[in-house]
Amino acid sequence: MLRRIPTVICPHFHHSPLSTLPKRPSNPYIHYVSENFPVVKSKLPPNTPGKDIMRSVAESWKSLPAARKAVYERKALAEAQQYDNFFKTASLHLLFETEDKKEKKHLKKRFEELGRLPKKPPLSGYNLYVSRQKGNPQLSAPENLKIFAQNYKNLDEMEKTRLNKEVQIMKESYEKRMHQLLNP
Repeated sequence: MLRRIPTVICPHFHHSPLSTLPKRPSNPYIHYVSENFPVVKSKLPPNTPGKDIMRSVAESWKSLPAARKAVYERKALAEAQQYDNFFKTASLHLLFETEDKKEKKHLKKRFEELGRLPKKPPLSGYNLYVSRQKGNPQLSAPENLKIFAQNYKNLDEMEKTRLNKEVQIMKESYEKRMHQLLNP
């Protein structure tokens, strides 16, 4: 069983105590809030709602000089680098040792982003076609998809066959690469 990697505790985010992954890095503002929330709370009356405390913290963040904000930006950057280093060096076998579905999905996504895992190929020629389309930014996603679907229907059979063959080649390449990575 994998053990939890120690991380900095931020009171505003929950993370499963059984997790094998480090906590996702916080942004500079979250670092500021976790450090200053108790300070601001102690200066306000005891029954002040959390919403009002957060409002005060947000106002103090907005008026913070750039030099002071830089301290929190460095903290966030260091945390992000530590987080990335975990994924750059972690074993790909974590994918199989992790039982939590959300955690497994996140692991896979991070490994793909860092180029340690090949990106999963599209399921069909239609999915490949849609992934290559540029939507009209003035239309909603469903409206764009309707247009893509209509355009795909209008493609000739040779083009659809070519897309499906391309997907099949991508799938075979993906399976081969995964096998190489997981069975060195």
